[in-house]
Amino acid sequence: MSCNTKNLHFWWRITASVLLLLPSFALNSDGILLLSFRYSILSDPLSVLESWNYNDETPCSWTGVACTEIGNSGTPDKFRVTSLVLPNSQLLGSVPADLGMIQHLRHLDLSGNFFNGSLPNSIFNASELKVLSLSNNVITGELPAELIGGLRSLKLLNLSDNALSGKIPQSLTPLQNLTAVSLRSNYFSGSVPSGFNSVEVLDLSSNLLNGSLPLGFGGGNLRHLNLSYNKISGKIPPEFSEQIPQNSTIDLSFNNLTGPIPDSLASLNQKNEFFAGNTDLCGKPLKNLCSIPSTLSNPPNDTSTSPAIAVIPKSVGSTPVTGSSNTPNWADQNSAQGGLKPGTIAGIALGDLAGIGLLAMLVFYVYHLRKKNNILKPQNAATKSEKKVEASIKHDTVHRNPMAWSCLGEENSEATNSDSDPDIKRKVGNVHPSGDHDQKGELVTVDGETELELETLLKASAYMLGASGASIVYKAVLEDGTALAVRRIGESGVERMRDFEDQVRAIAKLRHPNVVRIRGFYWGEDEKLVIYDYVSNGSLASTSYSKLPLQYLFYVYPYKILALAKWKIEGY
Repeated sequence: MSCNTKNLHFWWRITASVLLLLPSFALNSDGILLLSFRYSILSDPLSVLESWNYNDETPCSWTGVACTEIGNSGTPDKFRVTSLVLPNSQLLGSVPADLGMIQHLRHLDLSGNFFNGSLPNSIFNASELKVLSLSNNVITGELPAELIGGLRSLKLLNLSDNALSGKIPQSLTPLQNLTAVSLRSNYFSGSVPSGFNSVEVLDLSSNLLNGSLPLGFGGGNLRHLNLSYNKISGKIPPEFSEQIPQNSTIDLSFNNLTGPIPDSLASLNQKNEFFAGNTDLCGKPLKNLCSIPSTLSNPPNDTSTSPAIAVIPKSVGSTPVTGSSNTPNWADQNSAQGGLKPGTIAGIALGDLAGIGLLAMLVFYVYHLRKKNNILKPQNAATKSEKKVEASIKHDTVHRNPMAWSCLGEENSEATNSDSDPDIKRKVGNVHPSGDHDQKGELVTVDGETELELETLLKASAYMLGASGASIVYKAVLEDGTALAVRRIGESGVERMRDFEDQVRAIAKLRHPNVVRIRGFYWGEDEKLVIYDYVSNGSLASTSYSKLPLQYLFYVYPYKILALAKWKIEGY
């Protein structure tokens, strides 16, 4: 080889070495790691990474990159990358491990893109990372429980709307700087972790979380908790929300929770929709109130009263609570707990059967009584109609012959053979049934002076004085010559004797010169009579139907006006 050839190779080697060394002076280590991220992107339709140039001295001017002066002013690496924010950029690819090697990375936001695959472990080694937002991507896999605790500076974790699965790491809860966590719309399963003492916003909705709610959940700084659209089951323990502040919102809707809502949770003034979708959940603030279960034992704070409902066990050796057949002395335990003994239960059952029998007999008796009344009603109706027709005929007779009305007022007991109507007397006897009839009545005196017996009234001579509707007035002359007026009351609307007696006694107490004094009354099932003094000065009806001129009435007989007023009062 000639000397010129050797010199040429020498200078080529020197030039190549210089070219290899030039990039190290043009771009720092953070820029090289970012370029590695750019080369892993499979599609960049919006060209957001076009400004990322290998020949730039620093990546701080690149799209989505932010730097902070950290090193000494005289060193080339004094500006270090602290933020990479490229949301909704339609980038397609995977999250490379090189991003976790950026030493001072504090804010990483790649949400709203098409990143897939699993998260590299190096991401969880970024000790200065405060914001990690990778939501709305297609990231799969599980969160490494052994590495996630390395994010000691993390404040916000947003991995919502991805395809992550597995359990939520318990190592995530003790991070002291973590204030907001959103793992919504993934495929996380298992139980809800407890111990989020620093978190203010926790969204675990739309996952596959199951099991029951933890007793010591924590949440002393919690402002919003969303566990909706999961498969959480069981009752809500009162201890679950003991440490949660009063002004917090807790969304437990659309799970499989059962039982009553604890008072500690209801006192947080939660809305109804926060408990919707749990069909077996009851209590405030829901409209579905909880029912009181039946139990053999007394309430916890009451040892003096017996239970309201007795439950018979399935077997003699089983208790109603556990159903165990290993306890031989069920009756003794039941008595010690305040329950009913089998003998008492049997007595209650027999008493119930006897009560049902008596009720059946009462229904049977009422049925036959109504049936009997339905048969007698047509007969009674026919009898009453006959009485009304007869009374109307005699009433018409009096109206056609006004003089007969006035003459009735001057008759005495000795004229009964010529003027008394035997049919009328017989009719009075019928409305005062004797003891030989099926229907019985009662004659009552109300003035405290007159002593009148039913037999005496039945033997009296009777004359019809007039009728008004269903009411007929008779003049009854007793054997001793005493004249009484008897009014037969039609359908008065009074069904009880007590009510009728109260009304008659109230009227009998009235004392006035123009009010006729009531002596007594007769009460029967179908007849009601009022007995009072007979006024022998005629009636207003006889005067009204007489053919005397009007001036003759007022000028010739002025003293009869009071008598007319008396009889008018009697007519009502």
